Formats: sequence, C-alpha cells, structure tokens
Amino acid sequence: MESPIFSHPDSQLLRQYIRRQRRELSIHYRRQAGHAVVRHIRKQSTFMHATKIGLYIDAFGEIPTQSLIKLCLKLKKSIYFPVVIAKDQPLAWAQVKAKYTSRMTSHRFGMKQPSKQRGLSVMDLDVIFMPLVAYDDKGHRLGMGGGFYDRSLSRCMEKPFNNKRSHRQHFKKPYRVGMAYDFQRVDLLETNPWDISLHAVVTPTQYQRFNTVARDSFLH
Repeated sequence: MESPIFSHPDSQLLRQYIRRQRRELSIHYRRQAGHAVVRHIRKQSTFMHATKIGLYIDAFGEIPTQSLIKLCLKLKKSIYFPVVIAKDQPLAWAQVKAKYTSRMTSHRFGMKQPSKQRGLSVMDLDVIFMPLVAYDDKGHRLGMGGGFYDRSLSRCMEKPFNNKRSHRQHFKKPYRVGMAYDFQRVDLLETNPWDISLHAVVTPTQYQRFNTVARDSFLH
C-alpha cells in the first residue's frame, strides 16, 4: 500500500483518509505487521535496556501490540497501559501483568484500559510506544486529535535514561517511539507549539530515528 502524498494537509481530512486505509486492512495483514515491528524493536539497545515500557491497546486499526506485549513479558519488563482520567488531564500509566485482559474496562472514548485508575506519570517510564495516524521524516506525529499524549508528555522533565552500556546516550524520558504502517508516512505535517515529536518510528519495514536534539534540547 502506497503512502499518500501530503504537504501541510488539513489534519482532519488526513485523519479520515488514513483511518479509512487502516480499516481496509485484513486481520492477517495487521497481525503480520505486528510481528514485523517486533523484529525491529528487539534489535534496539534503547528497548533492551529499558525496564518500564508504556504500550497501547490497539482498537482502531493501529499496529497490533500483542506480539510486543509477549516479548516484554518474556524479557521480564514491566508493562504499563494508559488510563484516561479526564479529557483535560494527562494520562496515568497502570501496570499490567500477563493475564491483563480480564482486568480491563472501556472508557467513554471506546478504548480498553486497565480498570484501576491509579498509575505512574509518563515521565517514570523508560520507553513509550505510541499509536499515531500519520508521521513525517522530521519526527512530527499526528494523533487521533484528543491531545492525550501531547498533554501528558509536556510535563516530562529532563531526566537521563539509565543505559548501563553507554554514558553518552541521554534524553528526556520517556524515549518516544511511534508505531505505524508504512503508508502512514507523509511528506510534511503541519505542527503546533504544543506538539511533542518522536525519537523514532517503527514500521513493518524499518526502524527510523529522528534528530530531535535541536528541537527538544536533548543530549545524545
């Protein structure tokens, strides 16, 4: 499936276009995409050295996360799912165990989340895998429009990631990785001052890192 060619598109029209493309994907295609991104992720030292991983539960045709969840559990990593407290509040991140499916509920926006409302702040996570509608080669991300991730990540503090094998890699926690199909890449997204960019994006065919140093004052 080819990527749409957009430059500063109307965000709402772009959301409608790409979400329609995602809905047309077969279950088999989505499942294979979920396996493919995990093959890239497990090669990344940032992920392998992380202990607290933020993940989402796919609900609207996003890259499935079941394979990544299984990998995290196998590697004894702690998994956290987002919890919507209120529309204008940052997300809380609740830890889940292997049999998490029996302890989920649906919030008013139609997505599954842990039934417990208490959780960590996003800045306590090491790596967060984020859903998206579109991204560009500068690491800009277009979400669903609710602003939950941008609002939560805006509160992060400068805090180095504890990489035991390297003293040179420092960045604002958590390390932000978008998960997308290849056709979700666009030429250029229109951005707002409150938008939070990505450190990397993983698709079924590649793991792409972005130069976020200049924009976010990260130290690498």
